Parts: sequence; structure tokens; C-alpha cells
Amino acid sequence: MSAWPFFRYFFNYILGAKTRQKLLFIAVSGLFLSSFSLIFIQGIMGGLQKSLVNRSKGVNGSHVIRFQELTSEDLTNLKDLLRKKAILFYSELEVEVMLKGKNFVSPSRLHGIDLSDERPTFLEDRDFKGLVMGSDLANKMNLKFFDEVQIISPSVTDSLLGEVPRFVSETLVDYVYSEVSEVDEFESWIRIGLVQNLLRQRGINQIRLFGEVSSSDLNDIKKFRTEVPFEVVSWEKMNGALVWSLNLETKVMLFLFISMSLLVAIAITSGLLIFFSKIRKDLMSFWILGMSQPKLLQLCLRFILGLAGFICLIGCITGSIALRVLESYGHDIMPDIFVERTFPVELSASSIVTSFLIPFGISMIFSFFSFGQFRKENQSFVDIVRSIS
Repeated sequence: MSAWPFFRYFFNYILGAKTRQKLLFIAVSGLFLSSFSLIFIQGIMGGLQKSLVNRSKGVNGSHVIRFQELTSEDLTNLKDLLRKKAILFYSELEVEVMLKGKNFVSPSRLHGIDLSDERPTFLEDRDFKGLVMGSDLANKMNLKFFDEVQIISPSVTDSLLGEVPRFVSETLVDYVYSEVSEVDEFESWIRIGLVQNLLRQRGINQIRLFGEVSSSDLNDIKKFRTEVPFEVVSWEKMNGALVWSLNLETKVMLFLFISMSLLVAIAITSGLLIFFSKIRKDLMSFWILGMSQPKLLQLCLRFILGLAGFICLIGCITGSIALRVLESYGHDIMPDIFVERTFPVELSASSIVTSFLIPFGISMIFSFFSFGQFRKENQSFVDIVRSIS
């Protein structure tokens, strides 16, 4: 006897019969909502996290080549290598300084930009005739365009009239609004000649790389021979705390969903125990038609697991479609104080697999438990026939 009539009969029994098991129907609906909501939230969270990472990489670079001081020949050869590989970069002399404007003083990381290099998107149209500051930093110091700012270097002093920190004055000519709070509140940019004059130092101390850099290109850069050793630091290494917190956020979200799925598992167990107790006589009917008792029990388990897998798959597909619709046709939902006005979507293969396996795995475990209880309590079909007669 084919298994399809068996599956069709009990599927209709669960969903269409007048005496259908409402608790099991609720459990099936819970599986659908679990997989749907899990893939939906993972897509939204992944999009928000990727958007944050991309904004930060757009300003800080995906990699930084750090060194003490390269010879002009080594620096020229290294830049030629980067241009040959079509990697967007700019070289800079970076230093920690204090900025003083009017009656306000604030620490800042000052980037002395080599204007002969290519500029990343956020610096393309900036005016480097003066100082360019992060928007929040300028607002915190109550500075406006063409205000004079003192750039003080505490690490370098002049011996004239005592050990006085060296400083230069420059005019604020532009702002940078990167939508990355730690950048807008702390960073500032200026032409490299002024920083070299401030520090009495020639050359640069690092090169920032932008965009995706392949592993083969990274290996070629690391193998580049110079008289002075250097290191290539990735964005993930520079922002280890942020990467760790984003991973923790994802793990906590998955843990909460697993805990919530246990509530669905309770409904699955109770519904299956009631369902199995109701179908004893129906199983006996299939036995009378010629199907063996072990085969019937095996088909029961296959039906329950197949139904759970099918429902979880439908939930994942529906959630994926809902995310794509939201991404394509979603309007500005969040207030304008947020960086992301719409919900960005990032849906990876691992997110889809996770959204399927977590609810299906939990349902499979508790289905095996319920089926084991049913199998222990199941009596011979011959005894059931005798009890009926």
C-alpha cells in the first residue's frame, strides 16, 4: 500500500476534520511563525549591522598599513603596487592633538592627508585650504565656518620660554558628517604639510585602504619588501570590541528565539500525544487493509517530521519574500533622528539555514519524545479489534 494515501488522510484529519486537533494545529502555526520571525529579524539585524560596518569602513578604511617611516623610494613603490591592483587608498600622517577654539578645548585625532593621493567618497568635495572637522566635534566646541582653531600637540614641545606644547593656528573651512558617531565626535582632517610642520617630521606613518581587498592582494602587500618593517591591520582588528558586541547581539537573539521555540515545543508534545491517542483505530484500519504495524509506526513518524519540515520551509520562504518586499517597497519608517530611515536587509545563506534548523530541530526532538511515548503505550491491533468486538 502506498504511503501517500496515509499522509493525505492524516493531513486532512489535522486541518480539515470536524474533530481536528486544535492544539496540534496551534503547534504547526507556531512552527511557521518561529521560522518566519527568525528569518525576518535576522535579515533586519544583519542589514543594520552591515550598514554600520560599511559606514565605518567608508571612513576608517577596510585595512591600514602602519609603519614608522618609509623611505621615499619604498613609499613610491608601495603606492605603485596599490595603484596597480586598483586599490583605493590615501596616505596620511596621523597624530593625537588638542583643538582649542574660543573657550573650548577638545581632544582629536588629526589626519594629515596627502592631497596627491585619491580621496575616499567622504572627503571628495572637502576644502583643504583649512581644517576639516567632524560635525559633532565642531558642534561640541561651538565652532562655525572661518573660526580660528589652535591645533596643539602635547607630545611635541618647544624649549623657548620653557617646555611649551607646540601649536599652529588654522581656520575651520568644512565639516564631515559620516553618520559614525565616534568619527564625527573625534576626527579631523587637514593637509599633510601643516601636520609635518607641527611635528617637525617628514613623511607619513600609515596608508588607509578602502573597498574590498582580496586575500591574494593582501598577501602581495604583506610580502612587499621595505627597509622598515610594517604591518597591515584589518578593520575587524582595529574595532575588535564592536565586532565582538555585534556577534554577541546575534547570539543573544538566537538564544531568545530558541527559548521562545521551547513554548512551541510544549504545544507540539501535548498535541502529538493527544493526536496519537486519537488515531489508534485509524491505524488499525490501515492495518486491516494490509499495512504492517511497524510500517504504520514508521509512517507516523515520517509524516510528523515531514509536516514540521514543510511548515518550517514555508515559513522561511514567506519570510524571505516579506524581506524582499520590505527592501524594495518600504518607505521611511523610522524618525529622522535615526541614521537608517528604512530597514536595510541582509539575508545570507547561513541565516536561512539557521531559521530553518532551529525550529525544525526543536520540533524533531520533541516529536521523537512524543512518538516514543506513543510507541511504549501502543498495544497490538489484535487487542484493539477484540476490545471493539
